[in-house]
Amino acid sequence: MILGSVVLAGGRSRRMGRPKESLPIGDNSMLGRTVDTLLSCTFPVVIVARDADQELPPVNLECSIILDERIDQGPLMGMMAGLRSVASDCDAVFVTGCDAPFLTANAVDWLSQQLGGHEVVMAKVDDILQPLAAIYRTSILPTIERLVGDGVHTPRTLAESCKTRILTEAEIDSFDPSRGFLHNINSPEDYEAAVTQIEQSGQ
Repeated sequence: MILGSVVLAGGRSRRMGRPKESLPIGDNSMLGRTVDTLLSCTFPVVIVARDADQELPPVNLECSIILDERIDQGPLMGMMAGLRSVASDCDAVFVTGCDAPFLTANAVDWLSQQLGGHEVVMAKVDDILQPLAAIYRTSILPTIERLVGDGVHTPRTLAESCKTRILTEAEIDSFDPSRGFLHNINSPEDYEAAVTQIEQSGQ
């Protein structure tokens, strides 16, 4: 299976108060760190930006940057743009936000191993689906296009619309009890905690 990645970077970061993609983390930016991790285990890697005016931090030149087809329409719109850009190049994609500082190549590989004959692999924690740390076959693009046409904005809907493997908390914890690959950054407090953890661990 050829596995690519789609990184959604078009959000407004309202809770953070400043662009999450440009936040420094370790020796990189939040977006750069995520991209570098994904380039180590997937290809192609595509960043979906909001529009041509969005200022992204420098990233590895091996990745591609495309634009949302319509801005501020939610992550499913960004996923549609991302899958359209890679559908002819890979069988499936890992989809994430730009704010995944604890994502690892091992986690992406483990998730892809759970796909089997399914169309989607998505974790569920505290009864909440995690669509931005999930694997999607590119063949579901028509389903995404239909949902977007119906005004749907959240990729969680794909769990009901596709043949989906839902990962339980027990399965997740057997792989990674810290659940780090599911952790994203939404607030200044989240960011400060992540910076401290990375500094202390030397990651």
